[in-house]
Amino acid sequence: MRILRLLFVIAVIATVSSCGISATGGWHGEVPGEHQRKDTTMPAQYGALYPADIKMLVAVAQAGLWEAPASADVALRSSNPAVRKVAEQLDREHHVLHEDNMAAADRLQIQLPQAPTPQQQAWQDEIRAATGDKLDRLYVNLARAAHGSVYMAIATVRSTTQNDVIRSMAAIAETYVSRHMALLESTGLATSDALAVHSGTDAQYQSIPAPADLGRGIAVALAIGLATLLLVRLGSRVRPAEVAEEDEAAARWD
Repeated sequence: MRILRLLFVIAVIATVSSCGISATGGWHGEVPGEHQRKDTTMPAQYGALYPADIKMLVAVAQAGLWEAPASADVALRSSNPAVRKVAEQLDREHHVLHEDNMAAADRLQIQLPQAPTPQQQAWQDEIRAATGDKLDRLYVNLARAAHGSVYMAIATVRSTTQNDVIRSMAAIAETYVSRHMALLESTGLATSDALAVHSGTDAQYQSIPAPADLGRGIAVALAIGLATLLLVRLGSRVRPAEVAEEDEAAARWD
C-alpha cells in the first residue's frame, strides 16, 4: 500500500509539473504559423517548399472553382445593381487569379484540384437555388465568409514562406482577396456572421507543453519521486530503532 501511495504521489507531481510548464510555455514559444516551417516538404529551385505553401495554392484554386461560377450566376440573375456589379467583377478577377495560381503551381510542379470541395459545391448549389433578395444576401455573406477564411491562410503563408514563387503568389492573392472582401461589404448586405471566419483556421491556439518542456517536467517529477522514495526508505529503517528505544524506556519505568 505504501508503494501504491508513493506512485500516486509521483503521478500527481508529474501532472502538476507538466501543467505548470504548459501554462508558462504558451504556444511552444512560437508565433502563429511557425509550426508550418518545421518540416520541409521538398527542396525547390526557388526555395524550400512547405506543406502550408502547397495548401495555399490548393485553397486559392478551390476558392476560384466555386466563387467564379457562383459570381457569374449572380451577375446574371440578381436584381440588385450593386450586387450584380460586384459579382461581375469577382467573376472576372477570379479567372485572372486562377491563371496566376496555375502558373505558380506549374513552376513548382504542383498539381492543383480540378473541382471545389463538397462544402463549396453545396454553397454554390444553395446560391443557384435562391432568388430575389435571398439570392443577394446569401451570395454576399457566403462569399464574404469564404474570402475571410482563405485570406488568413494566405496572410500566414505570405509572412512565413521561404519560397520566392509562393511569396509572390501569396502577395498577388492577398491583394485580390482583400479587394473582394471590401467589394462584398460595399453592398451593405454583409452581416456580422459573414465577417467571422468560418474555418478551422480561426480556432484559438491552445497552451500545450512543447516536447522539451514536457520532458523537463517529467524529469523533475521523477527526481522528486525518487527523493521521496529515498526518504520513505530511510524513515522505515529509523522507525524500528525508535520503537525499540521507546519499549526499553517503558520497561524500565515498569
